[in-house]
Amino acid sequence: MTEDTSLSTELEDLFFLHANSTKQYLIKLSPTAISIAPYDAQQRNQTRFIAIDDVYGCLCMKSRKNAIQCHLTLYLYTTRKTRVCSTPITKQEKLRRLRQVLTYGKFNDFESNLNEMTKWHDCITNAIYLRRNLPRDIVMTKRDKRVLVFVNPASGAGKAYRLVMEHVIGVWSESEFNHHIVITEYAGHARDYVKTIQLADWSGIILASGDGLVFEVINGLMSRSDWQEALQLPIGHIPGGSGNAFITNIIRYSKQPIMSATKNFVVQAAVLAATHQVIPFDLSVIHTCDGQRLFSFLCVEWGIIADVDCDSEKYRFLGETRFTVEAIKRILHPRVYHGYIDYIPYEDADTIVDFHQISTHATTTDFHRDLLPLDEVIPTDSTTTKWRRINGPFAHVLITSKALISKDVVASAVSTLSDGYLTLQFIRSDGPTRKNLAKTFTRISDGSHFDYNFVEWMRIRAFRLVPNDTNGNLMVDGEKVAYGPIQGEILPGIGRCMGKLPNINRTSIDI
Repeated sequence: MTEDTSLSTELEDLFFLHANSTKQYLIKLSPTAISIAPYDAQQRNQTRFIAIDDVYGCLCMKSRKNAIQCHLTLYLYTTRKTRVCSTPITKQEKLRRLRQVLTYGKFNDFESNLNEMTKWHDCITNAIYLRRNLPRDIVMTKRDKRVLVFVNPASGAGKAYRLVMEHVIGVWSESEFNHHIVITEYAGHARDYVKTIQLADWSGIILASGDGLVFEVINGLMSRSDWQEALQLPIGHIPGGSGNAFITNIIRYSKQPIMSATKNFVVQAAVLAATHQVIPFDLSVIHTCDGQRLFSFLCVEWGIIADVDCDSEKYRFLGETRFTVEAIKRILHPRVYHGYIDYIPYEDADTIVDFHQISTHATTTDFHRDLLPLDEVIPTDSTTTKWRRINGPFAHVLITSKALISKDVVASAVSTLSDGYLTLQFIRSDGPTRKNLAKTFTRISDGSHFDYNFVEWMRIRAFRLVPNDTNGNLMVDGEKVAYGPIQGEILPGIGRCMGKLPNINRTSIDI
């Protein structure tokens, strides 16, 4: 809630507040705020402001008590800090829903009052829309198009569908968010679906699931011949799984607090989707030893993280707790992973390729700047090539393009959505492995594990990871891939997501 007396006024009129129907208030609408002030001149210093950025919906409705009056209802969600366990220091962010009802009855007939409120409704919703600063292609051709929503009913211990019905649909109804829901029926359903959709029919895609469905849809879009146009569709995420890294990274980027309670987290994501801006995010192209070319939005895992991610599947009914259970087992009985990592260091002066300027006839094989065929040896002589090599054995190897690899794991606190580089981190197995891994997992929830000297990390733009073992786990975005040599490189800013630009000056509303 901010005050700016220099703002131009688009509309102004007298209303009653629904909670106090005998006192008139002067309501003014500007492009960035709604002001509410008592009409009594002696109380004009009691003006309150509601930022347009905090309004996610606005509806007109008929008064039940007065046949000619019309209500204009504003819907808002905001955060505030609350004490935990009655202590004066410990606080947590709480999401709260606010509803401001403005009652209008200037004219002696309902139709005239409704017409006036319809004008206010249209102006407010247009102000909300303009604040989103959407790309021109969406504004010009897709403003009234629906968003395609996939719901995985098996995700999150089978709770994803219920979460959407109980906590998302209401928010989207209040915000008049136009959407179409598809319930996935089998693994790969969403991937198959997006391969054949008419892109012009949709303004975006939302996944109500864990991160697996995000990975699936991205790779489905990238398999299209018109992949460049397909990537213009922003992707949103409603947390319905056990990892939920994609939406957590999006919220973190916006500088909003990440809600801890499941209901609040889901509602927060639903509001963000309904009022989203379009934000670029990095992908990476990955080649596996069995010939697959995959597109990753999150990470490549080898070592203990991969084992925890893969082998915790049998505890999926525990939700996010499954990772903790498996991590304890792996720390107590650590493995040694033999092999090496080749990489190209990232430098700030590295040229960033604008993938949106690539020819419309280009294929996804035209991405590669640095990678050789996987069966060719990479030269690592520092006098003739940019490639470098790190020899194992290792206890932990993780390559990430985002800060968090799950809601509660900050793998790389230095990363955001579109840095233009990958972050390589590893722990060698030549030290006190159990102790080092225990320390790492204790601090990885906030990213401070990088403070340990035994956690080595660097920014890179390409890599090749070569295990010398015959058995083990390799994971790409939480999905198991063939065990063997794997390589990848960064694709800076090629994706679009439904997010918000950082706004660190926002304050809580009190209405």
